[in-house]
Parts: sequence; C-alpha cells; structure tokens
Amino acid sequence: MFTKWFAEEGGPLETPAGRVFHEYPHPNNWKELVNELFSRFGSDGVEIPLELCPCGKRKATIRRFLVARKYKIDDAEKMLRDTIKWRQSVTIGGVTGVRNIILSKPRWDLLSMNRKIIPATPFLCYTKQGFPVYSLRLGKGDGSLATAAPDECHIYCSIVRGEHLVNKIFPEAQKLHETKLSRRGITSSLDQTSALTRHENEPYTDDDLDVIDKQIVIVDLDGISMSALRCLYVFKLINSVASCNYPELSKAIYVLNSPPVFDYIWSAIKPLLAAHTRNKVRIFQMGPEQYGALQEILEDDDIPDYLTPQVNEENVKGRVGCVPDADEPDFRPEGVRDFDAWLENSSEALDKTCPFP
Repeated sequence: MFTKWFAEEGGPLETPAGRVFHEYPHPNNWKELVNELFSRFGSDGVEIPLELCPCGKRKATIRRFLVARKYKIDDAEKMLRDTIKWRQSVTIGGVTGVRNIILSKPRWDLLSMNRKIIPATPFLCYTKQGFPVYSLRLGKGDGSLATAAPDECHIYCSIVRGEHLVNKIFPEAQKLHETKLSRRGITSSLDQTSALTRHENEPYTDDDLDVIDKQIVIVDLDGISMSALRCLYVFKLINSVASCNYPELSKAIYVLNSPPVFDYIWSAIKPLLAAHTRNKVRIFQMGPEQYGALQEILEDDDIPDYLTPQVNEENVKGRVGCVPDADEPDFRPEGVRDFDAWLENSSEALDKTCPFP
C-alpha cells in the first residue's frame, strides 16, 4: 500500500498538514496579473466567449489560463487566444465550431464507441468540499477499440464533455455552494471570500473569482494491464484537447487500485502532463489507506461499491452501478443519462433523440 503526491520534478510531494488537496503557489501579485490579462481582451473581457467560462465568470477563467502558464502573462494570453480560435475552427463531421457542434445532431455513434473504450460517469456526486466528481474505470474498458476509433471520436467526446462540465455541472455546483453559504448566513463578498479560503485554500477576493470551477477525478485501474500502453496515442489526443482548451478544471486526480505495472504506464504518461497537473495526482494501491483517502472527500454512501471494503453477509456498502462497463455497454448510470439529456436538449437538430435505452 502506498500513496504519493507527485511534485513538478517527478518525486513525492508532501502537502501541509490538514490540507486535503495540493494547492498552486499563486504569486503575491496574482490579482494584478489577472486584471492585466483581463484588460487585454476588450472592455470587461468581452472578447472571451462566455461559453468558455464556468458560470460566466471571465476573470476566474483568466486565472485558470494564467495558472496553466505559471502566471507568465504573455504565454497565458497566447494560450487563451489560441483556444478562442480553436473554438471557432475545430471541425467534427463537417460541422465547424464548438457552438455549432453542440447545436448539431449529437454524435451518439462516437459517444457509444468512446464509452466502450473509457467507461466513465461525467458526474458521480459532490465531494464534502463541494466539488463535482468525475469517475472513470479504465480497467473495464475495451482497449482494443482505442486505436481503431477515429480521431474525431476522441476529439468530439472531449469537446462535449468539456462543454457539459463548464456549462452544466459547474453552474449547478455553484448554485449548491451559494445555497449553503446563504443558509449559513454568509452574504457579503468578504464573508464569502473567508469561507471559500477556509474550505478550499484558494485566493478568491471578489464576486467574479468566487466560483466553483474545479472537479475531482477518480480513476479506478482495477483490471488494467500493460496493454494500456496501446492507448497512449489516444491519451495524447484527449490530453491535447483538454489541457490546451479546458485547462485547470481539476482540483485533484485520485488514481486507485494501482497495479505493479502502473509504474511503467505512469512513466509513459507523466511527461505528457503539465507540471501542475502532475502535482494534483495522488496514487494508491488498494487497502485501508485508499479507502481512508476517499472518506476524506466523499460521504460513505457516495463512495462506489467497487471501492468500498465489503463484509460478507452484510448489505452491499457504497453506491452501486456508478460507472458503465464495456461488458454492459447499454447500462447508463444516472450521471451518464443526465449528460445524454443535456446533449439532446442542447441540440437544435430535428433527429436528435438519444437512442440509448
């Protein structure tokens, strides 16, 4: 049994006592840098598409791009402008532009193939800290399909997943967060800042930065083998879309049930990840330490049954049926059904109806 946070240079990273997540070391002048970059995108940042910004908060989005480029303001500006151009030019099946892709007929064929390769649930639950949870069972996917699938399968699924996260999951998490603040009698911007800093250790100071724009990613590796290296190209493709155009949307990445061969797999994947993303990765083998780490962030009833220690002759503990399985491609957990409903409702096509049972 072991657990590691990985530091930028690749070695273990010790986090301060009592802190659940690794935090990015924001510079003292981070707010000035946010305002400076914000001013480069027109009056009130109007050049930044709201669809790119969780909860429509442009300054919070500016901060994410700054973090992705280590607060190097010119590099962050280029990255954001490249993303805006990409959103206008990316093409799937003859449809150009992210907005048009979402409005067009959903590519249920590509989604079906993707789910067989990467069984995942876009929204499993909320953590105790208020972050939405994205859950994957990579060891249950059909890796033989990965390289056979066209590139547009992986690009399309990365786009619709990112848009769903930014425009559906995060706004709902934000509403829940604000409701909890209201119930506790926290109404002023200053009081909100204090509460968020205490719970998340993030430097929020005004309403445009007070936003839930991070998720927790839980990756179960049970059943994975060295054959996963065949999917390295697919990972590169997905990561290139996500890291360049949807950066810094994860608070932490929990890699669970890590087998001995994972050291070799990780050595191939690690160089593809941005340094700060590597810092967010926490790796476990099965055992009490792994379950204890999940209990730090999830209610017991929300921890999937396959990650919950089971005692013979007792009722099954944990959530059942959290993530689809390549062996049962027609099974759709609640989080997957909600995603499909969002995609269908977002489309303006006449023949948009979801075909999955």
